[in-house]
Amino acid sequence: MRADVFVGREKELTEVSALLEKARHVTLTGAAGVGKSRLALHLVRTLEGEFAGGLHVVDLSDASGDLASLAETVLGAIGAGRRPGVLPLQALIEALSSRQTLLVLDTCDRVIGTVGTLVEELRPIDGLRILATSRQRLGLPDEHLYPVRGLLPADAVYLLTALADRRLDGMDPAELCERLDYLPLAIELAAASPDPGRADVFTASSGTWRHSSMRAAHGWSHELCDPRERVLWARASVFSGTFGLEAVKEVCVAEGLTADEIPDAVLGLLDKSVLTGEEGECGPRYRLPATAREFGAVWLDLLGETGEMRRRHRDHFLDLSARAEVGWQRQQLDWYRRLVLECANVRQAIEYCYARPDERRKGLELVGNLWFLWACCGMHAPGDNLLQRGLDLERTPGPERTKALWVHAWVSIQRGDLERAERTLAECVAEDPEEHATAYVSQFQAHLAVLRGDVGTALHLIKNARVRHRSAGNIFPGFLPTYTVVATAMMLAGSFQQAVSVLHEGRDLCASCGDRWTLIRLDLLLAQAEHLLGGTDAAAASVRDSLRGARLFGDTFSLLEGLEVAAVVAEATADDALAALLLGASEAAQTGTGVPPSRSPILTSLLRTAELRLRGRMGRGRFDGLTEQGSSIDLRTAVEHALRGTIS
Repeated sequence: MRADVFVGREKELTEVSALLEKARHVTLTGAAGVGKSRLALHLVRTLEGEFAGGLHVVDLSDASGDLASLAETVLGAIGAGRRPGVLPLQALIEALSSRQTLLVLDTCDRVIGTVGTLVEELRPIDGLRILATSRQRLGLPDEHLYPVRGLLPADAVYLLTALADRRLDGMDPAELCERLDYLPLAIELAAASPDPGRADVFTASSGTWRHSSMRAAHGWSHELCDPRERVLWARASVFSGTFGLEAVKEVCVAEGLTADEIPDAVLGLLDKSVLTGEEGECGPRYRLPATAREFGAVWLDLLGETGEMRRRHRDHFLDLSARAEVGWQRQQLDWYRRLVLECANVRQAIEYCYARPDERRKGLELVGNLWFLWACCGMHAPGDNLLQRGLDLERTPGPERTKALWVHAWVSIQRGDLERAERTLAECVAEDPEEHATAYVSQFQAHLAVLRGDVGTALHLIKNARVRHRSAGNIFPGFLPTYTVVATAMMLAGSFQQAVSVLHEGRDLCASCGDRWTLIRLDLLLAQAEHLLGGTDAAAASVRDSLRGARLFGDTFSLLEGLEVAAVVAEATADDALAALLLGASEAAQTGTGVPPSRSPILTSLLRTAELRLRGRMGRGRFDGLTEQGSSIDLRTAVEHALRGTIS
């Protein structure tokens, strides 16, 4: 960060000040360019006058490694001499004794071991507080570590706009700051460029006070690493976003780095602030910040391993997608939670395949294996894009393309593009002479028919699909989801009680098979059927069950439809304010997706009736006011209102 610009960090300043009140030694750690030194220097300014013995900042970036020389450097920085014959360390202890002093040891990385020894010798001095900055811990028993992260998003944007002035026209500063991991140095380097949005902050030079580029900053970190850590840094650069230890072992183990050496190398990179770590439901995850990843990629090229590591990365995630597809049958929520974390890597693996004509079939295989993400877990838009691009790139018929076609038809139905779904299914039939996908084609053709109100055609097609799925032992995504089509067709035919029976049968089968996602769809239909039969309480319970399940999977399609059904049920119980609020929230969220809703004629009719009744009872002004209020809340908040059954 430029010396004359300091933005944000209020929380850090407060917390580090509080630490120094109770701890004799605090070390600020963090990645290259994160602003550790600037934070320490600004803290010194805020503490001016609070230490009778003074505040001293010692720059150790060029210090030599022996203890005597280091003590001499600190003595010179604090302006203290020494008596003839007194060793530098003893003179330093004498100079700092019996005084309220803050000693800042800045940039300790090159002499980390010696600094640790020095701090251990100085720490017993009464009244002395030591603040160190380093990319890695000093390794002392009672060391108080304070990790420094990137700037808060709002502060990062403020810094960028303050430095770049008018050269940000036409770009999104928030997006650029996110791409730069909110690192102050990277933001400064981008801001100094004539075109910040396209700046190469990795090699760009700036007038910053220490590092001339992010490459120089990371080069310093690279020198601190041992050979195994350097190899891992280079190989881990093929990952995007976060990654787990299992992936590192499968992708990065090769000559120069064994599986047994991986954990220590990971810990070493974490300790040197090259990697960042985070705990989650699926265990520890690691991340290489963007500029550190770019530095690693340069070294990977120098090692001549880029092609091999990218193929290993692709193979790992292709294998993971195949295991996830099988595992989804009974461990849906576990696989959803895991794959959500891998989305950036999955996308990178797909893009790797799409960029190479001889690999495109594998790309289609990967994207087809993950149908549950695109169709069931709220990722309709990215799935739609990846499927369409893969199908456009790989035109040769084959099993991977056939599967991608019916998956794309399913996603198209979810997104309300029924015409495209119909065309895609016709293409699937034309390219599948051996009828491997016939059951799915019939299933989704039946889905299209029921959405258009054609009960006879829907029942004929779904019967064919169910027979084929049952014969093949295909429970999900084959047989179980067909219950939704059967039940919807029965409701369209006016057989509401029969539909309830079918839905309960489907729910029981879902429970025995561990299919939690289809249960979400069945509960939504059950709520509608029970409402039509006058069972308002049962309908309300079913829609709440559906919303809870959809929330677990991030299933925006079911959440939006669930809000609509909840609004219908609320209107039936004369909870007019809640009903109007939910209608407004659902409509706004639907508009935000950019695609028309894909709802059955039954729900369309229920919504129209509910809205007419609400307008009649509430009056246009109050109804419009509440729907407008609903349109201003986000989907998550609207779902909370629906689950609580109140607008408060």
